[in-house]
Amino acid sequence: MSHSRWILAGALVCSAVPATAETLTIAGANPAGSPNVNDLVSIAVDRFEGEDGSILSQALESELAGVRFGGRPYFRVVAPESGVPTDALVTGNVRVGVDETATTEKRKRCVEQDPADKNKCLKEEEYDMRCRRRVATVSTNVRLVAMGDGSVRYTRPLSARDELVYCPDRKASRTVDAFVETTLKAQVGTIRRDFAPSGFSEDVRVEENRKGLPKAAAEAFKAAIRQTKGDEAGACDSWAAIGRDVEPTAALAFNLGLCAEARRDFTAAIDWYGQAQRLGSKNRDIGEGLARIDRHRRALADWDARQAYMAGQ
Repeated sequence: MSHSRWILAGALVCSAVPATAETLTIAGANPAGSPNVNDLVSIAVDRFEGEDGSILSQALESELAGVRFGGRPYFRVVAPESGVPTDALVTGNVRVGVDETATTEKRKRCVEQDPADKNKCLKEEEYDMRCRRRVATVSTNVRLVAMGDGSVRYTRPLSARDELVYCPDRKASRTVDAFVETTLKAQVGTIRRDFAPSGFSEDVRVEENRKGLPKAAAEAFKAAIRQTKGDEAGACDSWAAIGRDVEPTAALAFNLGLCAEARRDFTAAIDWYGQAQRLGSKNRDIGEGLARIDRHRRALADWDARQAYMAGQ
């Protein structure tokens, strides 16, 4: 992997949170959910139709303008009213619906109190309390058009529904405005991940099984596990040293696979994960690790293709 691609990968990842258990931090990139838009560099977001459409379109415009890849803006965001030619135009609509209907809930009330104790009820009866059922929906449709040939490259309907019942003795737990705000924010995030790659950072638990290792190697393996809490790179160096002196076990092979993935040596990581499986490991994190590697490689390949496209313009 070239030096620039190492920088790229580092710029994509989320800030790593220090691990509180025996884990290694694995950071990387997910490709855009819709690879059909990889060649579209300049983009404009038109105002979405609907009362809340401008809120979503402005938030989406801001989100796309903030996407960085390798320290560089991923999109060149252009104001649609500027008249400047763009590669793509995003349009859509947002519809918010609120429907309230009458409903009832069962309640109990005291109809006979204990004369000797006002806090004690001798007889209760059940009754119906009048309540309201509120159903709120947010339906968004988004479309991206390539301006060069007018082709529709992306369409996606997004919807969310919120239902609750409130009564005289129980207020609504959330307002319609709060539901709409949360939903629009989530929908903007979904569209952004469809249009551009996104970073991830995960803490993956290391294998702790020392079975099959000679005594000295087992002690060193155990020390390396403790070392992950403050020095992940040092723990990986320790496991690598053990692997040079003894035949790797499934647990050691898995940990070395994690170490290779963490430093983005994907070929070595795949080899170690495969060896762990051949040695009998049933750790499901192997499959998840292979999936992470595949996603990261696709994100980097997409970026290479995008750079080649930009260089040829």
